[in-house]
Amino acid sequence: MLKSLRIDNIALVESAELRFERGLSVLTGETGAGKSVIVTALSLALGERADREFIRAGETRATVEATFDVSAMSGQYKKKYADDIIDNGFTVLREIFNNGSSRVKVNGTASTLGRLRELTSPLAEILGQHANQMLMSEENHLLFLDHFAALDILREEVTEVFTQWEKTETELRRIRSRREQLVKERELLLFQKQEIEKANVSVGEEERLVAERKILDSSRTLMQSAAEVQNTLDHEDGSALTHLRQARKELERMAAIDAGLREHLKELTDIDYRLEEIRRFVEQYGSSIPDDPVRLDDINARLDELYHLKKKYGGSEEAILQTLNEIVEKLENRPDTDSHIVVLEKHNEQLRNEYTEKALSLTAVRRKAADYLKKLVVKELTELAIDGAAFEFEFLYEDDPDGIRLDDSFVKPHAHGLESGRFLFSANPGEPLKSLVRTASGGEVSRVLLALKATEKKNAKLAHSLLVFDEVDTGIGGRTATEVGRKLKNLAGDCQLLVITHLHQIARFADHHFVARKAPQRDARTTISVTRLEPDTIPSELDRMIALPKKA
Repeated sequence: MLKSLRIDNIALVESAELRFERGLSVLTGETGAGKSVIVTALSLALGERADREFIRAGETRATVEATFDVSAMSGQYKKKYADDIIDNGFTVLREIFNNGSSRVKVNGTASTLGRLRELTSPLAEILGQHANQMLMSEENHLLFLDHFAALDILREEVTEVFTQWEKTETELRRIRSRREQLVKERELLLFQKQEIEKANVSVGEEERLVAERKILDSSRTLMQSAAEVQNTLDHEDGSALTHLRQARKELERMAAIDAGLREHLKELTDIDYRLEEIRRFVEQYGSSIPDDPVRLDDINARLDELYHLKKKYGGSEEAILQTLNEIVEKLENRPDTDSHIVVLEKHNEQLRNEYTEKALSLTAVRRKAADYLKKLVVKELTELAIDGAAFEFEFLYEDDPDGIRLDDSFVKPHAHGLESGRFLFSANPGEPLKSLVRTASGGEVSRVLLALKATEKKNAKLAHSLLVFDEVDTGIGGRTATEVGRKLKNLAGDCQLLVITHLHQIARFADHHFVARKAPQRDARTTISVTRLEPDTIPSELDRMIALPKKA
């Protein structure tokens, strides 16, 4: 239940703080006195989107703070939101800034609108002209029935299965229609995979082959050059090594006389050894040079193969291997088309069967709930001064030869189940039932809405949830208004009610009475104030509501 509501700089309210208790609270005031501002502020505390237009003119910031008591809520609720609950309650702060931004805090900790709505949705519901408008759209009538029968979870399950089934059917139709194309695409991928794998490409192979081909192309030139180098170094007549060794012998004789030449002798000896090593290397190199035209042809063929693969798959050996990885991944995600169709058909049938089971269960519960709702609403309407009223829920189905079998026919499945429907209503005995939307007056719609909420309370045990009725008494008066007031009083036995009303017949049933007033201040600006009436001041407000003159 709502314990307190503090408002700062919302619309014409500069500052107001209201404290609430269980039972029936009414808020009255002249037309335009600002009663709707309280509803606006409360809706912000419940998670409605903020608009900077809500901020009082001249201010940069507006706030709404609401404190809720959840001691009467279920253990499941308390366990689910344990992190947000302190001492069986929590405080919500909404801040709105004139730059268009807003902020949400729960118990002083930053939160999100989604989390706030989730936290408060089981606690409070605002029923105003919007709720009447919802009732005046037949598309919403099934939601009223499901909410009455507490079918939200089963309905969500049906919707979830239907969504999966619809997605699978769409995929199945797509694959069947594109089967030939998908088969060709898969065959191409398999061919490309086989082509690359057969080529056995490795990074750096082309570079190695080009180097080897260069040697094979120049093998005779290399042999001739190697022989020339060898002759220069070690020819019988006048070779470099012969002259070097002769010079070395002369330097040995000199070093034997002059010890200072020994270091140079050592250097010359090292040069002799290095030249000999070079000679031996050139000799071995010359004899190892291949002269293999067959190998050269193989290299050229392999390089041609790599060239065409690079041109086809990305321009490099790395790109070819990357393409292979991508092809393998695509083949994993694109299995054999016929096999995939078989798998999808099996999955589709499983989802169809699951949907059928859940949807038929939902239909069965809805039919029972509709009969029960009919009896309860008729009883409530009688208590609301519509004697002899008739009311029921009409189930509507669409024929579909490929649909779900229901009774003796096949009907079209939907995300919300097999049926849609609408409320039928008659306010006068003997008159046939017709669409509520087309036949009910504004006052009758308000009473039907109140009756639905009263039956929901009896069926779902709303504990001490907060229900806000924002002028849903439009179009009624006299005895009818008295009966509506009595019904609200009764409903407040199990729910905390806040009723915004212009009718004294309803206001007189209040346990707690608040009044909204609009008045100019010293700065000539108009502000709205909301005060709670003491028992001795309530009669004066009721007199004002019935336009009685003040007593002298």
